[in-house]
Amino acid sequence: ISKQPLRAHLMTIPTKRKIFSIPLNPYTTAEDYNNIFVPFLIKYKDWIYDVYFTARIPPFMQDAMGAVFKEEQLVQMFQNALALEQRTGVRVSATFNNVNVPPTMENLEIFVSNLRYMYDAGLRSMTQPHNHWMMTGILKKEFPELHVKNTVLKRVATAQDFWNAAEIGYDYINIDRILLRNETELNNIRKAQLA
Repeated sequence: ISKQPLRAHLMTIPTKRKIFSIPLNPYTTAEDYNNIFVPFLIKYKDWIYDVYFTARIPPFMQDAMGAVFKEEQLVQMFQNALALEQRTGVRVSATFNNVNVPPTMENLEIFVSNLRYMYDAGLRSMTQPHNHWMMTGILKKEFPELHVKNTVLKRVATAQDFWNAAEIGYDYINIDRILLRNETELNNIRKAQLA
């Protein structure tokens, strides 16, 4: 793999300001959503990378925390997320992070067929847990404008882990939170990113 295209796909580690991912809590009341959450996003959108939200489609019908939602709630959460993106200008990102879903080709086919409606409706960012699926190239082939992130549940703890995740095609790589205070390894990741 050429290092030049790889470098172009990686987000730089910010040095002058922090970039945050904010959760869209599915239990937020309409009043708090309109009076607190939306104004907050608009005010601080230059600091916010994206808003991630609970998304459930087969084979990801349960998240890593075990939350269960009715089908109509899932559709509403997705519609709310897209409306939020249009209203605030902050990108939304579907989160599929259940690492216990087997990374089989059959499950990838199920996932791709179910993700199609979300992509066609405007979804352009998601988190998914399986490096193997990224390595197949199928997600990028089927959804060329989709920005794909790794899940924080698969630990990227070294510069080599970072490089491996970049090499298989992730557009954004979440590093392990323990690294946030490890200046040496953060510098190594930065070097790997620019190599």
